[in-house]
Amino acid sequence: MRAERGEAVDHLRRLAAQLEAHAFQVRLRSPAGPCPRLHVINPMVPAMTEDVLAAHEEDGEWWFWLSWAGRIGQVEDVATAAERVASVLHVIRR
Repeated sequence: MRAERGEAVDHLRRLAAQLEAHAFQVRLRSPAGPCPRLHVINPMVPAMTEDVLAAHEEDGEWWFWLSWAGRIGQVEDVATAAERVASVLHVIRR
């Protein structure tokens, strides 16, 4: 269990770096707890937030997940996962 938590944190840190490069604010939460997650904030609209988790399926494949159980991409494809998180937190101005 500890190794899985450590691997999840590593995946979330890679995603955090990708999101920070696109000007999102990120906070790793519960890195020592049972369910580490990445709290992502749109700095233009701080009320727009999302938690992202990294977890593996029964077949051993690791995925990034939105907090509401939306699977967003495999952990090997950090760029695509970051784009999907950004699209969830995107605000269209009128």
